[in-house]
Amino acid sequence: MIEFYLALDERGLEDTFVIVDNVPFIYDHKALDEIGSYLKVDFIGSQGLKLINSNQTLAYGLRLKGL
Repeated sequence: MIEFYLALDERGLEDTFVIVDNVPFIYDHKALDEIGSYLKVDFIGSQGLKLINSNQTLAYGLRLKGL
């Protein structure tokens, strides 16, 4: 089981780093296996952030975590 969240963080040595629409994302190999090649980050004001891959909703009701 993987816990998904969005946070301000530093890149680790084995993390993957990509920039999408000028927003940097860092993730590890476990997350990549679970997410696959598609990830949508959606925001609804009353519900917070939601992470969706091509098969399912991975997490919802998220708030950005600080360091």
